[in-house]
Amino acid sequence: MNQNGGFVDLRLNRRETGGNESFWPSFTDIMTVVVMIFLIAMVVVLLRNMELVKELRATLQAEREAKAMAQAVGKEKQSISQQLQEALEQLRAADQRIAELESRVSRLQEQNEIRARAIADREQQIKTLQDERNSLARQVAQLQLEKTSVERARDIALEARAQAREALEQLQRRHQELKEDLSRRELQVTALQSKLQLQSRQLAQARQERQEVEQKYLQLAGDYDALKVRYDKLVRPARTARGHYLVEVRYYKRDGVPRIEWRAGGQGGFSAVSLEELEKRLAALKKQHEEGLYVKVILPKDNHLSFSEAWRFTNRLHKGYDYYYQEVPAAQGSAETKPSGG
Repeated sequence: MNQNGGFVDLRLNRRETGGNESFWPSFTDIMTVVVMIFLIAMVVVLLRNMELVKELRATLQAEREAKAMAQAVGKEKQSISQQLQEALEQLRAADQRIAELESRVSRLQEQNEIRARAIADREQQIKTLQDERNSLARQVAQLQLEKTSVERARDIALEARAQAREALEQLQRRHQELKEDLSRRELQVTALQSKLQLQSRQLAQARQERQEVEQKYLQLAGDYDALKVRYDKLVRPARTARGHYLVEVRYYKRDGVPRIEWRAGGQGGFSAVSLEELEKRLAALKKQHEEGLYVKVILPKDNHLSFSEAWRFTNRLHKGYDYYYQEVPAAQGSAETKPSGG
């Protein structure tokens, strides 16, 4: 800038264009304001994306906790069902034992009745069959003892059956409580899933807005580069391969995979190379040739590249190795620092 606050006029015919001195400073200020507005919009979008990511992480954590709780309830439900099945099996075994004991008592009673009739029929033979009567009396006493033990066992079985029924009722009540709790947890999981879907849609919308902002940024950057080239044409010679070492680079995609081919000096055929290897070779050629490199980027018609991919690749090679973007005058470089840094 000069002492009056204006920009230095680097054009050759500065006297003839004296009437347009205020055009380029005004345009620079306008571009600065546009870039600042774009940066503010990008910061707002990034902050909003960070908030949405935090909410999504919290929702995922809550869903994982709900799933773990549902799994624990399911395991407890399975354990209670197993206990209930074991209690039912014990109850069936007790019923079977009681039936066996009742059958045995009936048989014993029938036998007792048969022996009683035999005793009545042989009352006349009491004297001669005293020994047999004593034997029968002892058998009756033994049967009575067995009957008493059977009755006691029956009472014990009935008591155990009542306890089993009470335990079964408790297990059924617990099962119903767990079932209701599981229903509530399933409703909570459904609500969390709905909230997660809503936040996923919001996140997708935010990503789409971010892509739109990036496209606008690329478009503005492309417009800025075009204006920069036009401005450079006014203050410095046009970019040419004459007097510089020519490097040709072809960039395209095949089956979705980026392909890079190059040749140096304009002779021979193109050879495939990776981006890292290409930059190593360009750096070596840049050191070998003091006159500078003229990097010619070739994009075939069927390159299958997006505008942003092609622009980033071309801009990377030009700014890194092309002589035209390396030899920037000091005054021009200071004027370009503001838009490029923004």
